This record gives sequence, C-alpha cells and structure tokens, in this order.
Amino acid sequence: MTETSVVVNGAPYLFETDSGSTTLKLKSTTTPSNDKDHVELSVPSVWLITRGNGIPLFSLKPKAGDKPFRIMKAELLYAEKIQWFEPLADNYRELEWVNPEASTGGTPSGVAFKQFAWKQIIDFAIVDRPSISFASHLPGDWKRNSEGGDSYLMVLIEGKPYWADAVGQIPFAVDTYRKYFEEQKQKDSAIVTTVKTGIEYGDGNPLMPAADPTNEYDNYMVLRGAMWASENFSLITSKRVVEGFVPRTVDEVVTRFQPTTDARLRNPCDAASIGKYGVWLK
Repeated sequence: MTETSVVVNGAPYLFETDSGSTTLKLKSTTTPSNDKDHVELSVPSVWLITRGNGIPLFSLKPKAGDKPFRIMKAELLYAEKIQWFEPLADNYRELEWVNPEASTGGTPSGVAFKQFAWKQIIDFAIVDRPSISFASHLPGDWKRNSEGGDSYLMVLIEGKPYWADAVGQIPFAVDTYRKYFEEQKQKDSAIVTTVKTGIEYGDGNPLMPAADPTNEYDNYMVLRGAMWASENFSLITSKRVVEGFVPRTVDEVVTRFQPTTDARLRNPCDAASIGKYGVWLK
C-alpha cells in the first residue's frame, strides 16, 4: 500500500493505492448516535490520472459540466483524447499537479514516462531525413524510435508530461518546414505549407493518408515545430557548377541550424499564431 499527497486548489488530499486500486482518504469524526447534525465531507474537484497499477501520475482540473471527481488510468484519458498542453485545442483540461517523484527514473511514477530535456527533442528534430522516414514505424517516427518516445504512451519533458504522439509531431514539422523553406524561400509560406502537409498526412500513412483537419492537439504541435524551425534555421545560398555539354552555374539553397531560442517548443500556440497559421480552422 502507498499513500500520495495530491494538492488540489492549494489544499492537500491523501490518496491510497492498494492492489492496483486508488481511493481518496477523507478524515471524519465520530459523534454520539443521537447526533442529528450532518457533517459534509469535502470531495475535491479533480481528475487524478494514474498508472495501470493505480500509482498517481498527475491531476487535471475538470471543466464546468464535467464529472467533478474522477480517478482514471492514463490509457482511458488518452482514449478520450483529453490533453493539457494546448489550451486552444479541443479537449483541453488544465494541468494542476504532477507527482514530484515522476522526474526520477525508476520510481513507481517515473517508470510511466520516458524522460527528456528539450535539447534531446531538438537534437532528434534537426537531423535531415527523407520525408518518407516519418511514416509510421520508420526511423523518423519519433514516438516509436528508441531515441525518441520508444513506444511509451507518455513522456516527461523537464518535469511536464505530454502524450508521446504529440511530441512526435515536432521532428516531422521541423524537417517538413526546412523542405518548404528551401523551395519557397519565405518563412510564413513554409509554415502554412508545413501545417497543411501535417493535416494531409495526419495518420502517418504516406500511401493512403487520411487527412486530420480537426482542432485537436496534433495540428497545434505541428505548428509549434514549424514556428520553432522558422526561428532557428536560416537559408544559405551558394553557387554550384553543373557539368554537362555546356557547364552552368546554379544556386544551391540549403537550411542551416542556427539556434536562438526553444520558447516555441516549450510554450503552447497563442491566439495570434493560430489566427495566422491555423488553416484547419478556416
């Protein structure tokens, strides 16, 4: 049996996990049998998300109209398409608490996540890959690659949880942005085309893709990656001689990584960016 203190609206509540089941422990007092006064027990308004074995991982704030108190496994939360990292996307619930032990690998909560720093996400994303490699189960498929999500359902990036498939949109977006930036030589156009490509190949199938024009988190994470790439890659133009019967000189354009900031990756998409690039809403 384990006990976990979870802070809800600034107040600690104790949850007990035993034999794969987690319950809320509430303190009560005994009164005489003839006491007619009712004592209200305070049940917090919270969704507690757990591992399959019941260990608490993090909590979310329910919205108005939601069932106010739930203890649910992460797999069920994923099936309901709930997310906590893009406030303007559908199915958003605010992240309120993360188990402080989750950032330590090997702990009961830490083993639920693969641990990352943002630099590791960037290091994977800046590798130039053929577009086809981002198809499901190929090397660019970050959520399955052993250097990426490694088939985990969730990852923890510097203490904050994400669905692994959400973060997996970032390397795809960075590589795709570079391709279109080299072709179009214009940042805004390259961002829009990257987002459109993400929508077109929403299911990761390059042969018979199923488009995903929804307002769910996938398209927001593609936009995060594209906007970050626009701030961290520059165009380099050089001259190259093409041999032939009549040799000619052509311009060769490539993108070069010039790191500035990772703010676009760390932070959710803002309303101005969605208004400018959120083609799935238009």
